Amino acid sequence: MTEATTAGSEDVAAVARRVLDMVATLDPCRPGSPQVPPLTLADLDATLTAVEATQAAVNALEGVRALLVDRYRQQAEGLDRSLLDPVDPTVRTASVRRRRELAHRAAVADLATSLHVGESTAQTLVDHSATITQNAPRLLDAVLAGSVSWRHADVVAREIDDLPSQDAARVEASVLPAARGCTPSQLRARARRARETVHPTPPDVRHAEAATRRDVWLDPGRDGMAWLTAHLPAPFAHAAHDRLTSTATRLRADGEARTVGQLRADVLADLLLDDGTLDVGADSMLPRADVMPPDGTRSTGSTGSTGSTGSTGKGIEPDRTGGPRPARPVGSLAPVARAIRPRVNVTVPVLSLLGVVDAPASLDGHVPIDAETARALCAHAPSFRRILTDPETGAVLSVGRSAYQAPADLKAVLAERDTTCRFPGCTRPAARTDLDHTVAWADGGTTDLENLAHLCRRHHVVKHQTRWQAEQQGDGVLRWTSPTGRVRHTAPEPVESTRHRAPPSTALADPGPPPF
Repeated sequence: MTEATTAGSEDVAAVARRVLDMVATLDPCRPGSPQVPPLTLADLDATLTAVEATQAAVNALEGVRALLVDRYRQQAEGLDRSLLDPVDPTVRTASVRRRRELAHRAAVADLATSLHVGESTAQTLVDHSATITQNAPRLLDAVLAGSVSWRHADVVAREIDDLPSQDAARVEASVLPAARGCTPSQLRARARRARETVHPTPPDVRHAEAATRRDVWLDPGRDGMAWLTAHLPAPFAHAAHDRLTSTATRLRADGEARTVGQLRADVLADLLLDDGTLDVGADSMLPRADVMPPDGTRSTGSTGSTGSTGSTGKGIEPDRTGGPRPARPVGSLAPVARAIRPRVNVTVPVLSLLGVVDAPASLDGHVPIDAETARALCAHAPSFRRILTDPETGAVLSVGRSAYQAPADLKAVLAERDTTCRFPGCTRPAARTDLDHTVAWADGGTTDLENLAHLCRRHHVVKHQTRWQAEQQGDGVLRWTSPTGRVRHTAPEPVESTRHRAPPSTALADPGPPPF
């Protein structure tokens, strides 16, 4: 344990006391309190500061928990004989390995019942506490100091748990600077990329072994719903999600009343259940309240039929403007989806594409895949886009211009630079976002690389219609200032390879301030 770790453990009580003192000063601002003074942004800032301090204390306490859990694990390993029944004949004849396994199981069960969690959750806590304590001590120091959460540490633990100590240390060094300023999802993407660069086992070997664990799970949900989860090779999963999203987006553009999320789910159900003969589809499973008969009144009968006539029992559905619209027949979403070609964005080092080396590639800029899979995907590509980058920094220098007009090339460069929405913490892919003028066109902003960035519609609205402010600082870095004056920076990931893409990006040109 490092000196910083020891100091962090000793400071937990002091941090907690400071938080309680801050909360006490906020009592007069509680809703319902008499004589509440007029609120200002300073009050909001003070409360947010208290939230930050509280989170720092929570982080530190979770770091202490990790230390204690790992000490518990080590103690249990030293007391394995004491955890077993010495007179049980099965135990007496069991191998040393079996007795250690039984003792470990008993200890984990004791921990789980003490924490009131499931044994699988307790086992994960034991494993990740050991991984971080032993192989990522500087990350643990950051957790104990309160600047990094255990969720961040947990993300890193999942990526280094099968690495030798020296390789785990390289991943830790790579992700630690970003851990204090990014979300767990963003850190996961960084850690996976770092893991790919240091893992001693070739990517194709690991992928072949991981593919043997592909499966589909069904978990019950509330209110007559359920979760269907598929664990697939990444290219299949990304292509399937793109087809569902593209189908949903097209249907919405055609006046479909359902949301994109609802349509994704309904398209999936139709594709899986519609074989051209069964009268089963997503629409037949919808609640009666979602169906209207031809006279516009709500139906009180069945919404579907299992008879041989193929009757759906459907009436008409209201469109987004409130007027009735003819309903699509059961299973009709499947043909629409089959007519859409899914798109997968693959980033491939040019030497890997040529077969000279086997450096890893990535899907959508952040999901590592092995070089062989990437070459197989590119073999079916209708076209390629050449991206030239600086050999040291990875910064985009130019794109091939022979096939595109200038605006298209500019969009291509921005898509390569940004990868995702550029609001702090957002991971929505750039292909599903808007291109925003950081300085609005109406205020003299220019349409160039230094004044454009991808923002999802939600954060596009936030930028234009709230007191959040953005400023370009060169090299693609955006400086964001919150309503309470807090400053956050977002920087693009360096582009280090050649990207292939099938159809062009669907990113939209900046439409100006969104209406909602």
